[in-house]
Parts: sequence; structure tokens; C-alpha cells
Amino acid sequence: MIPTRAGTGNLLAILSGVAANLLLGFSSLFWKALAALPPATLVGYRILSSLAILLLVTALLGRFRDLGARLGWRILAIHAVAALLVVVNWGTFIWASIHGHVIESGLGYLIAPFVAIAVGALALGDPMGVMRKAALAVIVAAVFALIQRSGELQHWVYLVIGATWGAYACLKKLTTLDAFSGLLCETAVLAALLAVSLATSTTSLRLPEPMPDPGLPVLLALGGVVSVFPLWLFSLAAARLRLSVMGFFQFVLPTTQLFVALVFYRQAVSVNTLLCFGAIWFALGVLVSEPLVSRARGTRPAA
Repeated sequence: MIPTRAGTGNLLAILSGVAANLLLGFSSLFWKALAALPPATLVGYRILSSLAILLLVTALLGRFRDLGARLGWRILAIHAVAALLVVVNWGTFIWASIHGHVIESGLGYLIAPFVAIAVGALALGDPMGVMRKAALAVIVAAVFALIQRSGELQHWVYLVIGATWGAYACLKKLTTLDAFSGLLCETAVLAALLAVSLATSTTSLRLPEPMPDPGLPVLLALGGVVSVFPLWLFSLAAARLRLSVMGFFQFVLPTTQLFVALVFYRQAVSVNTLLCFGAIWFALGVLVSEPLVSRARGTRPAA
């Protein structure tokens, strides 16, 4: 049984965490419906619609003053770098969703926790226990096998998604802002960069004429909801559950992406890819169970 702080609130938190990852996993179908537009244009609309929602919610909650008091050059620098990582992640995810490489994006989010651990150990001096080292060895071997034997995959997709999301998670450990306020800062940075790009490059937000689908503008406007609502659900879960419980949610998004790829996209997949996916999934299970095993032994897990 998954340990939680008892009560109905915990059940709501668990459902919120699962729903957040399910929505993110199924969001590939949303971006596929917008395949008439280039990925760069979709990223631009995703930035603007997300910024509008984040500003509105922050204003309604009256949190601008508190956010301003907590901002400093260090925090701004952290979230500026995080913004660059997240826009690359978004662009790669949208490209994969449009072009039918959803298994790769699922693999990317599956290996992201391992990237975060590796970066934390190398850059932040986080300790590495035996279980973490063993799990990392499995992931390295699985990725090597994927590159060597899974010719049906676009390998750059899962490598970019895993690297950017893992590094993004590490940066989040350095900030004092909550997830919602941090995303607002990052989206504001991206909006500024988008404005520069629109003014100085061939990047465009122009919609095709004639409109291939009358509902296209509505879908574009919903891009912010698709981006922000799962984050809100995830934040709701994180505020009420232990980290050991939150770790189990890391299985939901990659597994959902695998389901979407096989059922909705009918994406071709080799036996090697499925075996490697399973090996990484198992290694993640070892990683997530480490705090529980350490607690049972009466020892303190690596941070």
C-alpha cells in the first residue's frame, strides 16, 4: 500500500498527480490535431496562451507582490536558463507528437530522472548510493542498446527530451519559487525571446489561409490550458504527498505515452525497443523504491 498522510485530501492529491501525468501523456493527440502549423509556431502560441493564463491566475490570487519580493538576480538567472531548457523540451515534444514519434518522447521522460540524478551528482555533489549506481548502469546500457539496435527510432528525440527535462528538474532544486510562480517567470522570459525572434527572424505566428480547420484558433487558445492545468494538478499533489509517493507518478507519463503510441499512432516498435523500455521502467522502479528500502532498513537514503 502506498504510504500517504491519511485522509480524503490525500486521495484527491493522488488522483491529481495521476491525472496530471495522464493529461500530459495524452496531450500528444492535442498537438497532433494542430499538425497544420509548424512546431515553432505552435511553441509560440503555447508560450503566449500559457502566459495569459498564468498572469490571470496570479492576478486573481493576488500573488504579484509576493512574487516580486522573492525575485532576485540569482532566481531570475535560474529561471532564464530553465526557460531555455523548457522551450527546447516543448518544441521537441510537439515535433514528436506531430510526426508520430511518441514512443521516443515517452522514453525521454522515462530517462529524465536518471539525467537529473547524474547532473545532481556531478554538478551539485549529491551522494550516489549503490541502488542509484546500479539503476544508472541499467539506463546507460539500455540507451546504448537502443542506439545500436532500434533503427526505427529517432534517437535524438528521447535524448533531447531526457536531457532537457532532467536538467530542468535539477534547476528547480535551486529555486525558492513554487512551481506556479517559477513557470510564470520562465514563460515571461520565453515571451520576451519570442518577441525578439518575431522581430529579427523568419519566425511567424501567421495562420494559414484558407484556414484548414475552423476550430484551429480555438485549439491554439486552449494550448495554455493544456500546458498549465496539468502543472496545477501536479502542484496540488506535491503539496500534500511525500516525495516517496510522488516518485511513483514518474511511471505514469512514459507508460501513457507508450500506450498512445501503440494504440492511437500505430507506431512501429521493435522487440529491442520494448525490452529496453521495460529495462528502464524497472530501473526507475528501483530508483523510486530506494527511499522505502532505506527507511525499512533504518538508514538514510541518498538525497
